[in-house]
Amino acid sequence: MGERTVTTFPLMGTLATLCVPGAVDEAVTLAVARTLRDLERRLTVNGPPAARAGSQVEAINVAAGDRAVEVDPEVYGLVRTAVLASREYRTSFNALIGPVVKAWRIGFADARVPDDAEIERLLALTDPCDVELDDGRCSVHLGRPGMRLDLGAIAKGYAADRAADVYREHGVDNGLIDLGGNVVAMGSAEEGAPWRVGVQSPGAGRGTVLGSLALRDASAVTSGVYERVLEVDGRRYHHMLDPLTGRPFDTDLAGVTIVCASSMTADLWATIAQCGGLAVGVAAVEAQPGVEAVFVTHSGEVVTTAGCRPLFTLSA
Repeated sequence: MGERTVTTFPLMGTLATLCVPGAVDEAVTLAVARTLRDLERRLTVNGPPAARAGSQVEAINVAAGDRAVEVDPEVYGLVRTAVLASREYRTSFNALIGPVVKAWRIGFADARVPDDAEIERLLALTDPCDVELDDGRCSVHLGRPGMRLDLGAIAKGYAADRAADVYREHGVDNGLIDLGGNVVAMGSAEEGAPWRVGVQSPGAGRGTVLGSLALRDASAVTSGVYERVLEVDGRRYHHMLDPLTGRPFDTDLAGVTIVCASSMTADLWATIAQCGGLAVGVAAVEAQPGVEAVFVTHSGEVVTTAGCRPLFTLSA
């Protein structure tokens, strides 16, 4: 392996890693980091009030049930994508499920199991058809008080795509962008070789790979039910909630890694493909042009879609 320029910094609740073969002008790295931090500032709905003060998405949430909020065209475009996807894939993806997620708090010290009445009450606040979008004004109105928009399921993917755009605008065509598992492989690694991107082994220690993907100009995003869990009375609850029931969905899948050109699209499909289980997930991905996947079941079975088979190598 030759010389690489590697930069890491905290971002969106994870660690961003930027890797470029050879040397790169520090100004380019700073431009990429600045773009990512600016996106985080405008999109975040998490953390203390000070962290959310500049968030346009949080401004939409605060005004829920009261008024429409105008946002900049970039944020509006991302919100529009999330809302329309929530309407189309209602059984598996919903960017309005925030009130239910906050009730469970899985992954935090105060996680709990909400009762049926609370879940039903909060589910009434998650209908994506209650969101009014005004393309002319770039405004968003959440129609009911208590509704919350959360772009977390696609924000890192979008940010990774934007980071790649900034690199290319500065003449850097080869590099690896990793935003906590949202990976964009730009061009090639050293000497024209593809980038090798590890696929996490579900249930094993962080960094233990099941296999690797050989990628050029592609993104890989993994979604799984094995890291953030709540155990109560001997029962395990994972953090991925069924948008229709408000409870963790039943699935025979431990994890799914999606491969496609856009990291935002990969982010979205990592959720969609996970929710339906193996048979439904494989069929859905195979029917989606330009989207490929590696599925791993709880029993350890590994299934790849046709387009992923030449790219994926199982570890020995």
